Amino acid sequence: MIAEEVVFICPKCMSQVRGKNISCPVCGLDNWSIETDAKENKENRSNKDFSGLTTKSWVNNGNIFIERKSSINERILIYLKDLCVGCGICAEGCPRECIEMNIPLSETGQPLITIDPDLCFLCGICSELCLFKAIDIKSDGKSLKGLNGVPIYSPLYEVNTSKCPPGCIECETVCPMGAIEIDSTGYNRECTKCIYCGNCSVACPEDAIAVEKIFSGNIEINLEKCQGCGVCLETCPSKAIEFPKFKIEDDVELIKVVEETCIYCGACEQICPVEAITINRTEVNFSFEGKSPWTKTHKEAFKKILKH
Repeated sequence: MIAEEVVFICPKCMSQVRGKNISCPVCGLDNWSIETDAKENKENRSNKDFSGLTTKSWVNNGNIFIERKSSINERILIYLKDLCVGCGICAEGCPRECIEMNIPLSETGQPLITIDPDLCFLCGICSELCLFKAIDIKSDGKSLKGLNGVPIYSPLYEVNTSKCPPGCIECETVCPMGAIEIDSTGYNRECTKCIYCGNCSVACPEDAIAVEKIFSGNIEINLEKCQGCGVCLETCPSKAIEFPKFKIEDDVELIKVVEETCIYCGACEQICPVEAITINRTEVNFSFEGKSPWTKTHKEAFKKILKH
């Protein structure tokens, strides 16, 4: 007789889990066994009626929405196309591999990524990894970002306003995200917009700003492949790509990357039509407070996006 496969619900994230020695692939909860927890899980499934779990998804003006309702909670994933640069970090870190790139080379109203709603568990990892706040996942109306035991990027940004000369707006002028504003109150930075590219630090004539980027790494350009189309320049969120003035017949560098301000997001690599660009991420600055059953899996996702 073939033994019936045991299928039950992870008590933390409510994902379906199979096997005797349980390790949830979504939240990372492990070391719980059928002998100690199967009965409780069976009761939980009965009491909470998981047969009523429903998922629906839709796309509106290029924005993606995935909604999952159960008797435990209501979760919704919101992807905003206008904030997305198509870097692919979310796809690289997704433990379910349910995100794929969908980069149009023209303005078509398409989202820059696709998300398989049948595979997505709405675990929140993609929203934690997104540098540009393009993805958010909410549980009962509350964002999953910043929960206890969940990793967050932890770059450094320091400014010594005492060094700022009167009337200087160099940092505001060069900020590609519009995160800095100089007004009558002085220097103001909107942290939620900042991508820690360091343009402000490079431009500051008084060395008043210090920035430690989210990623360390390097970028490789295959100049034999590069056709000088300029698509990478248009998509770079930190404006780190330049094309020197040149004549077609001259033997010159087609593309120049200012690595001081490159954030190694990978948007240029993703969109390059001839695969002439390679991004290498060697380190990532992240931290977390406390510990939870899903800390391990989420930390692994942050390390997974490193590219050597």
